[in-house]
Amino acid sequence: MEIFVRGARSDSRDWLAAQSVSPTELPQLDEKEKEDARLGNMSEERYARKIYAEQATQKKLLQRLLKFGQWLNAKVVERNPDVQIGRVELYTLSGRIEVTLSAGGETIDFEMDEDLVERFLTTGSAESESSIFRLLDVYVPRPQVAKAS
Repeated sequence: MEIFVRGARSDSRDWLAAQSVSPTELPQLDEKEKEDARLGNMSEERYARKIYAEQATQKKLLQRLLKFGQWLNAKVVERNPDVQIGRVELYTLSGRIEVTLSAGGETIDFEMDEDLVERFLTTGSAESESSIFRLLDVYVPRPQVAKAS
């Protein structure tokens, strides 16, 4: 299963942590990033702190998305052992998670709201879990049952 986070953002804890990091621990900026800092009217150090915070948040997002993807794949396989999740992708700008299933050579894509997944992961909400299961009911094909003639 492939896990991707598309886009960047930082949460407040990572932003605060980035402010106290020694300048020697900050990422080195390439020429494009230096230009982006100039265009954004930011010092290179401030821009590097922004990148540091975004990288820390992205690492956490990837870990959470992987954990969710593993849980979701187990639920998909319970419904139909011939179906597997191929990709789980978070789009940070839109707050959407796209899931790609593989079923007998066919690809099925569907989306869910990041907030729904976050509520489930943070609180274990039965309502959120139920909403996720309803999506699986729509998108995960049931196994074919052979009919006797």
